[in-house]
Amino acid sequence: MTNPFRGIAKEIKLVAMDFDGVLSDGGIYIDCKGNQMKKFDVKDGMGIKLLQKNGLHIALISGSTSNIINERANSLKIDIVFKGVENKLYAIGKVQKKLNIKSEQTLFLGDDINDLLVLPAVKMFLAPANAHPACIKNAEWVGKSKGGEGFIREFTDLFLLALNINPLLPFATSNH
Repeated sequence: MTNPFRGIAKEIKLVAMDFDGVLSDGGIYIDCKGNQMKKFDVKDGMGIKLLQKNGLHIALISGSTSNIINERANSLKIDIVFKGVENKLYAIGKVQKKLNIKSEQTLFLGDDINDLLVLPAVKMFLAPANAHPACIKNAEWVGKSKGGEGFIREFTDLFLLALNINPLLPFATSNH
């Protein structure tokens, strides 16, 4: 299998992603008091930590306004968080401008049609295996893993291999 990130990985500075369906499994658990919970895969958290360790900026851009986004972002030390976003193209443009990063230096991980708005502003659009068919059709790479179930780690491993970095080496980090 040819690594889809070979040849572009060295140019990438920003990995932006949707939250629900990419970092989480897309499920929303609500108890009888209205409290929400979401499920995450710690391997995805490790993937984000590995990307950060290797100098990449991580941005969360979500249509949701859930405080769970802030909690997960804080636990992963992600400081670029946009919540309640209606137009993700506008939001990613703000991130790129703030960081002085071009569209050719940006990847986006998304799973539903509201994520497709970013297409003109990114080098590659990536989708998990369980993404909406429109995302799969428009993605330059579709993972074998589902969103919130190892998709980010699967991407990270391939991306780091394209940089000639072994993603399997032991790595000391706090909880993720």
